[in-house]
Amino acid sequence: GGEGMGAAVCMRGPLYRGSVPSPGVTGDSLVVQRPVDLAVLRRDLQRLLAQGIRSLAVVLLHSYAWPAHEQQVGALARELGFQHVSLSSAVMPMVRAVPRGYTACADAYLSPCIGRYLDGFRASFTQQLQDTQVLFMRSDGGLTPMGQFSGSRAILSGPAGGVVGYAITTYRQEDGQAVIGFDMGGTSTDVSRYAGEYEHVFEATTAGISIQAPQLDINTVAAGGGSVLFFRWVPACGLPPRGPFPSPTCGFRDPGWPRPAVGP
Repeated sequence: GGEGMGAAVCMRGPLYRGSVPSPGVTGDSLVVQRPVDLAVLRRDLQRLLAQGIRSLAVVLLHSYAWPAHEQQVGALARELGFQHVSLSSAVMPMVRAVPRGYTACADAYLSPCIGRYLDGFRASFTQQLQDTQVLFMRSDGGLTPMGQFSGSRAILSGPAGGVVGYAITTYRQEDGQAVIGFDMGGTSTDVSRYAGEYEHVFEATTAGISIQAPQLDINTVAAGGGSVLFFRWVPACGLPPRGPFPSPTCGFRDPGWPRPAVGP
């Protein structure tokens, strides 16, 4: 603009008619511009139930600071008959909505499967472990009671157990030499490192999905003891895997399969 020209900034009023100040999880004062429309939500949830959906992930944009709305949605969903409800504000109350949503969806997908497995596990004992403390390994290397074992914290629970195991048994404090973990299963191999303390990450990509959850820093390669050896200009190993049941001689349960596998 030319000399002597000025500009006036006009502050517009808020685009809502009413608000209710409420304290957030951090203690800051928040403004709730509009409550959850439970009548509309009830119809939407009933439509999902009619489609056969029984596990629900609830993700609202600012639930990390104000989880009450997600809690209302979750309470209504359970009342209507959803068998499992994962609230992003409870699974991982972080700012970024997209990875928080992915994490809640992964939890809603995996937790019912884990719950069915645990039910079968308990049923195999005479008193169903009523007076017994049972702890499960989480992806971060810690232990959690069976009733709190959830899908989003269990994605790398198996490999995490391997890291904890070799950290205790092979690392020597006196020389401080780092240990490399090479944990081969039937269809994948997990590689990790331990140099006196556990290395954690708080966001990782698993099967193309970004998961926000504390976990040990483990890199997974999609080839294991059941992966097929083949020749494509050079010797190679990888897909298609023949399953997690190779024999010690690199064979398979299917005697007609001509190709060798990596083997244990």
